[in-house]
Amino acid sequence: MTREEIRRHVGQRVTLKLAPGAPGAPGLTGRIEGVLDAADGMVVTVAPDGAAPGVTRTIHYHYIQEISPAG
Repeated sequence: MTREEIRRHVGQRVTLKLAPGAPGAPGLTGRIEGVLDAADGMVVTVAPDGAAPGVTRTIHYHYIQEISPAG
């Protein structure tokens, strides 16, 4: 996944297919709240489905293998 592909999904509820070893692997469903460019790459902030309000998870973009809309 490229940074631009991930940015297109900000604000959307999606399912992320994650690489082995990633926090939440093999997958995570929730709303992409935002992205942050960091020295070591992009960090994606996700509000996982079923989490308490305000609870988010951050994932480095290189762990994201696929994004699909969550219905």
